[in-house]
Amino acid sequence: MNYFAVFIISAGLALLFTPLAIGLAIRANWYDRPGGHKIHRRKVPYLGGTALVLSVFACLLITRLVWAEALANLDIRIWSIIVGGLLIYAVGVYDDLRSAPVGLRLLVQCLAGLVLVAGGFCIRVIPGFPVGRIELGALGIPVTVLWTMFLINALNFIDGLDGLACGIALIASLALMASALRLDQSFIALIAVITAGAMAGFLPFNFHPARIFMGDSGSTFVGFLLAAMTTLGTMKSVAAISLLLPLAALGVPIADTISSIVRRTWRGQMFYQADKEHVHHLLLSLGFSHRGAVLFLYGVTVFLALVANLSLLADRRLLALLISLFLVLAGIFYQKWRKRDQDHIQE
Repeated sequence: MNYFAVFIISAGLALLFTPLAIGLAIRANWYDRPGGHKIHRRKVPYLGGTALVLSVFACLLITRLVWAEALANLDIRIWSIIVGGLLIYAVGVYDDLRSAPVGLRLLVQCLAGLVLVAGGFCIRVIPGFPVGRIELGALGIPVTVLWTMFLINALNFIDGLDGLACGIALIASLALMASALRLDQSFIALIAVITAGAMAGFLPFNFHPARIFMGDSGSTFVGFLLAAMTTLGTMKSVAAISLLLPLAALGVPIADTISSIVRRTWRGQMFYQADKEHVHHLLLSLGFSHRGAVLFLYGVTVFLALVANLSLLADRRLLALLISLFLVLAGIFYQKWRKRDQDHIQE
């Protein structure tokens, strides 16, 4: 299978479908309007999720037709992604246009996780620390469902700046593809490259100033795809890519989601209540521009993805160099944050 060709097809489809989605949203008057916790100051068309769903599924179908032998006996996995993805997309569109109840969204996310399990996407083992592995057995089903729900919401939570969730998903998908190819996990690599291509084709329309938003339908659908990539596996080597790599490559949305849940729970709020204290809000308050904050978080994601892949390669010298560089940059960032706080105290 020619993965580069698949990437080009997926990106080309996104470049084709996204302008069509923009036109449809404008004609139907479907906009994300400013106000509340939202940062944008002008109305922006929704339906980015529609372009992404069409791009991914159309590319998956084309791949199935062109490289039939490579995808032989994998139809149940393909259909589980399609059915689960459509469930997530449907409730996402409803939430974008009508504001779906939280209970309904969580129920559909749970069902989508079960669809993945039915298709063979299940976390069965977790690499032990420092050696060995943990067999999950029957617990693999609820763990897979909860992990799926977590990643779906993690991508949704981080989608607060133009191009942020899209770019992070692009970088993480490429990192997953690289590791999947190294571990000879061709189906994971295929889903990863299709997702990366769709993100690459959509990003020019979504980067600041955005011409279209992913919306909940887009961010949750992409989170579902990442969950599918990271829950497929039963052996120790696959479990390493299934859990350890996304915990690094998706470190920004995962850390932001965990901190949001802890922060809101500590304050007596529901975990899903929106606020302006996500990591991208912090960067804006530190003086970063909109694009600057997004590019900074892209850089953090690239770093984490490199660390994850180098860890698998066991290149300790380069890994140590990258970690040292990261610590220096983190120190500079911390000093700037402390200076900002001191300036506010003096005022």
